[in-house]
Amino acid sequence: MHGKGLESFYERAKKSGINFIRSRVSEVRRDSQTEDLIVRYVTEDGSLHQDIFNLIVLPMGLEAPEGNFTLAKAAGIQLNSHGFCRTGLFDPLSTSREGIYVAGGFRGPMPLPDSVMQASGTAACVTELLAAARGTLISEKAFIEERPVEQEPLRIGVFVCNCGKNIAGVVDVEEVKKYAATLPDVVISTDNLYSCSEDTQALIKETIVNERLNRVVVAACTPRTHEPLFQETIREAGLNRCLVEMVNIRDQCSWVHAHEKEEATQKSKDLIRMAVAKAGLIQPLDEPVIDVVPRGLVIGGGLAGMTAALSLAEQGLECYLVERTTKLGGNLHNIHYTLEGENPQDYLK
Repeated sequence: MHGKGLESFYERAKKSGINFIRSRVSEVRRDSQTEDLIVRYVTEDGSLHQDIFNLIVLPMGLEAPEGNFTLAKAAGIQLNSHGFCRTGLFDPLSTSREGIYVAGGFRGPMPLPDSVMQASGTAACVTELLAAARGTLISEKAFIEERPVEQEPLRIGVFVCNCGKNIAGVVDVEEVKKYAATLPDVVISTDNLYSCSEDTQALIKETIVNERLNRVVVAACTPRTHEPLFQETIREAGLNRCLVEMVNIRDQCSWVHAHEKEEATQKSKDLIRMAVAKAGLIQPLDEPVIDVVPRGLVIGGGLAGMTAALSLAEQGLECYLVERTTKLGGNLHNIHYTLEGENPQDYLK
């Protein structure tokens, strides 16, 4: 199991008494007398089993959307008999046209984690083609000189985001903005429709310069995705990128208290008050420059590990492949034929 929350879901299911059996089902048939369903399957150790069940639930089938045919025609690539992109069994990201790769729902029905992994795989395939040009278009971004603020009195700016209706639909942003303006060392408090927009980024930089701000508090959404953006913004205005503090009033207030507007507004005030207090204590930090060693380490010599190692090598990078057993191939050694009639052992060799 992999992906967001799936491991914890798996553990809860096991505690509830659900048995997970890693196997390959070869046959499902109905008992003519009892109407029960008989399932034959092979487990990882190669042994054959047969169990009886009252009910079998199969995943719901999906049809290819009509847009697949339009896209395939425009790109000059082939579809399979089901209307999804045609790929090779052992080259699942390559289309019928050289240099065009596929990932996600256009290749076939799949969950989000698989789509993300395939997207990463296609990026690796493209990088192999561009290996000779690696780094030729990179340019180092130039910043204005960083302003020393250690000896300055605190001048904190608070920027409260409406995030469209994501925040403003629950939290009284105007009230929160006015409250933030009353906090110690806050010299300006504003609200913005979308703090992550280019216009607001320009406004924040302009405000930092005009108001001589030396600390910034942004009350918006999650720092997991947006903190680097605001760090970059204040650095472009001459501040050390560590002098920004983010308050997640979207996830922690408007989303979780969607039906408690007054409480969500009060909680937003509390979080901003704490962030302002913390902002007064943070100091600039130096960023060490570390040389990157262009070598890769792949742990596990199964099919995925070997594919990753070969991809790194094709990209011109030195790569080390570590396998704990005496031979490469992993579980692929246990599979000798596929539904399409191909022999995985030939591919492994």
